[in-house]
Amino acid sequence: MEDALSRLTGFTDRMAQRGFASDSVWLAREIRVANRDESVKLGLPPGAQVSSLRRLRRGDGIVMAVEHSALPVSIVPAPQEVGASLYQYLDERGNAVVKARQHFRAVNADAEIAGLMGVPPGAALLVIMRIGYSAQQRAVELTNTFCRDDYYDFVVELHR
Repeated sequence: MEDALSRLTGFTDRMAQRGFASDSVWLAREIRVANRDESVKLGLPPGAQVSSLRRLRRGDGIVMAVEHSALPVSIVPAPQEVGASLYQYLDERGNAVVKARQHFRAVNADAEIAGLMGVPPGAALLVIMRIGYSAQQRAVELTNTFCRDDYYDFVVELHR
């Protein structure tokens, strides 16, 4: 799957654009205390709570990614209500993600992620860390997505 890096789209929309039927398998939807990294990246005080979402992202039944999201509880007060599309949920509640900053890095799958994705431990993966911002420039989403390298191909077009 080839994705341009200049467009902000969610997994559900990307899959639809590629002709895949997408779905999610929920691993966890809970409220918990934010860890240090989440507090810093989301601009939350120590001890603040976040809605924590963890799911398998599938295209045509194939696990393409494992996704971990943390959002302030003021943005997602009831994580059990989030359906197939987090961005649709946020849009419907007036908290649309209008811009994001993404960081990419290569990792090797640990035993847990490998088991969830159906790849061998140590397999090459791409991790995308996204911080999503609302129209008010507030960080409302921190998502780490572990992507299979055989289903993702990111493209940047450069001009001189």
